[in-house]
Amino acid sequence: MSADSVPAVRAPGGTEDPDGQSSPGGRGLLARVAPLRRSLRTEAGSAGLLLAAAVAALVWANSPVGDSYSTFWHTEFALRWGGAELALDLRHWVNDGLMVFFFFVVGLEIKRELVIGELTDRRRAAVPALAAVTGLAVPALVYVLFNLGDEAASAWGVVISTDTAFLLGVLALVGPACPAPLRLFLLTLAIADDVGALTVIALFYTDELRLLPLALAVLGLTLMLGLRYLRVWRGPAYLVLGLGVWLAMVESGVHPTLAGVVIALFTPAYGARREEVADAARLVRAYQQSPNPGFARAARLSIDRSVSAGERLQQLWQPWTSFVILPVFALANAGVPLTAETLRAAASSPVTLGVVAALVLGKLVGILAGTALAVRMRLGSLAPGLTGLQLAGGAALSGIGFTISLFIVDLAFRGRDRLGDEARVGVLVASVLAALLGWALFRVADLRRPPGPARPSLLDPPVDPARDHVRGPADAPLTLVEYGDFECPFCGRATGAIEEVRERFGDRLRYVFRHLPLVDVHPHARLAAEAAEAAAAQGRFWEMHDRLFAAQDRLTPGDLLEHAAAIGLDVPRFARDLGAGRHARRVQEDVDSAEASGVEGTPTFFVHGRRHTGPHDADSLAAALLAGTDAGPLPVPTGNGVGARVLPAMGGRGEDPARPAAPPLPPDLPETPDRDGAFPRLDDAQVALLARYGTRRTWQPGETLFREGDPGYEFQLVLSGAVAVVEHSGSADQRVVSVHGPRRFLGELDLFSDRPVFLTAVVLRPAEVVTVPDARIRQAFAADRALEELVLRAFLVRRSILLELAADLRVVGRGGSGETTRLRRFAERSGLTAVVVDVEADDDARALLADLGVTDDDLPVVVWRSGRVLRRPTDAELAALVGDGHGDGHGRSVPPTPPQEDT
Repeated sequence: MSADSVPAVRAPGGTEDPDGQSSPGGRGLLARVAPLRRSLRTEAGSAGLLLAAAVAALVWANSPVGDSYSTFWHTEFALRWGGAELALDLRHWVNDGLMVFFFFVVGLEIKRELVIGELTDRRRAAVPALAAVTGLAVPALVYVLFNLGDEAASAWGVVISTDTAFLLGVLALVGPACPAPLRLFLLTLAIADDVGALTVIALFYTDELRLLPLALAVLGLTLMLGLRYLRVWRGPAYLVLGLGVWLAMVESGVHPTLAGVVIALFTPAYGARREEVADAARLVRAYQQSPNPGFARAARLSIDRSVSAGERLQQLWQPWTSFVILPVFALANAGVPLTAETLRAAASSPVTLGVVAALVLGKLVGILAGTALAVRMRLGSLAPGLTGLQLAGGAALSGIGFTISLFIVDLAFRGRDRLGDEARVGVLVASVLAALLGWALFRVADLRRPPGPARPSLLDPPVDPARDHVRGPADAPLTLVEYGDFECPFCGRATGAIEEVRERFGDRLRYVFRHLPLVDVHPHARLAAEAAEAAAAQGRFWEMHDRLFAAQDRLTPGDLLEHAAAIGLDVPRFARDLGAGRHARRVQEDVDSAEASGVEGTPTFFVHGRRHTGPHDADSLAAALLAGTDAGPLPVPTGNGVGARVLPAMGGRGEDPARPAAPPLPPDLPETPDRDGAFPRLDDAQVALLARYGTRRTWQPGETLFREGDPGYEFQLVLSGAVAVVEHSGSADQRVVSVHGPRRFLGELDLFSDRPVFLTAVVLRPAEVVTVPDARIRQAFAADRALEELVLRAFLVRRSILLELAADLRVVGRGGSGETTRLRRFAERSGLTAVVVDVEADDDARALLADLGVTDDDLPVVVWRSGRVLRRPTDAELAALVGDGHGDGHGRSVPPTPPQEDT
């Protein structure tokens, strides 16, 4: 193997030389401290640093030079310019100044989660959010009960918040071996907890309010918002305005740290924009080809623009807050003199006892009660695999209130040092006890776990090229498997890393995609997975895979049909397969394999058959692939080379005054038989549900429920009688599409669109119909998801029927035969819409042959739009048919022509 065939991978702690090869970390000071830096960058490392700072503060305050602790932090530091002065002691510079950046990062995290993170799905966030509310309220009540009737009761805010950094750090040390669902639950809870704590600080721990400075702060925020809409993204302008807002908040009486939160909420947050990522990649390539300062600056700015300012700022400031600001804060606030007198007073102080009881027991009870209440009220559900004892362990760890608790101590007991010290002792003791209680509950959970193997880590079943979707050579030496969800934003972001890995390894890598639609979180994911499988049935899995990830915000049934048309699929067949759920079992097999392989979320990767843990960026995946051996956006496909296809236009052809009127429809038309679930009958419960959301009315023969050209219609359920759905109603070429009897519903995918109606619903026999308005049908679907899926699948199959009816000709034959290909190409050359029905792949083809009165010996068969049937026609016969336009010139079907010999 040549040297240049091995992708360049950055070694851990190493550097890359100009030749693109990995090299050791070097010999300097940075190389020597690199292992320490890497360990500190973990959650446990940052929590450990915070703990070390707190211990250092306690040692300092209780050392022989302990007096210097208070003296140092009460040293005044003033800023003067002109006649103005801002004078604060060092502790308040830390608490009111540096902590602004901490709350800024907290605000950025809240904004991100609300816009593109876990809190975007309100149902998924409902359980931890309600648990956070009760986790705020119950500790506050416990503390107040200990201090009822005393002025110290006003300090109840000390016990409400959770220290997220400590929580996640201690969880990483003492939590269960695979705490992914628990960590996600606690992270969501902590974010909601932070929102509550910040609200409490703003409302209850604000000094006397001065309106003029507050108005200036609002003006500064408005100017920042104006810069955002003017697309000014450079930092200095925001820095100047942010400093002005902070100064105004200091003078207003509102605690200045809240300026950080408010500024963060004004900062843009959005997922990476693919078009901007593509533009950045183009500029980087230009710089690689011609390195110069102009291209370098353009590439750097383009890369910055492709990621939201919120995420960039969070990444910039997170290390500073975790490794500098919070340890300095702990050093400035945790130094309590632990004299015998202080400890004796704290042991009997209602403040200390109230803080300890509230954080250790109140948090535990409040979070568990809120969780149970949310689940009982069916606001949401717990993640699979999350046990009650694990949840209790996490709730106990939430009693570590260190950072914000100490912060509020400074606000609540300002000028009352004795009570403040007692509260600080309570916070420190409670944090230790909460960590020990959480550890004990996790150990009990481990002991009560039934005997058996741990969560599987091997791929089950192994990759099977005959079944799996494989990109790359089937016998490639490197294997990467992904379990993904087409609606998952994290999977969408991972596509870029996967493409980079594939580019690095080329034919040495086979990449396999398996489905894991998280239907509780992503409502369109399962149907999108089935759409990919329906495309696979036509040999276009990867084209559909790429398109679905490129358009994650367009996964409705109508969108899926548009995607199918854009990549050149047989759209009627695709819609029929999707509507009939023909590939649901195939998707479920992947879901079952994910469960057997120990997969708990998306995206999850397996490298050489073993589950990959840690980051899934390109470098990490490439390193994992190599370790297991001895040695912007994807382009949208353009179809099969015959040009991009679009969905055929469906709708009225316009009124022709000379067109003769059609005779009335016969009242005894039989019901259309159900095929592939296009016209299902609803059961009693479904009928009762729709009747509850709609209104009943009796209709007479000849009346119309909706007409071609109407701006829209409502969901209609037939209870009795019969209703016909007609194309071009009242015209000579009217055609009955379907006839519906009792317990059948009307409608098609256009029910959910804003396009004019292109069919007419005519009452054949006296009918009682339930009409459900658009807003109400969505409520009904929300109440019964199975009903929603039944209706959507029926609509998809109906769309396939309409597409076939709208085609100029249908070719019934063997999909791969030369004759079928010839007829399809004739249609393309003639500008005709054609539908190919493959008798070897389509289960309905045999029924269609029986309807047409033809046999296998007659194939291929062409059905003209008028209904005329041609057996194995020549190009000349087809040309004559096209020139005639209606088969016989009068809109009537002509008897089939005799069979002709194959050419």
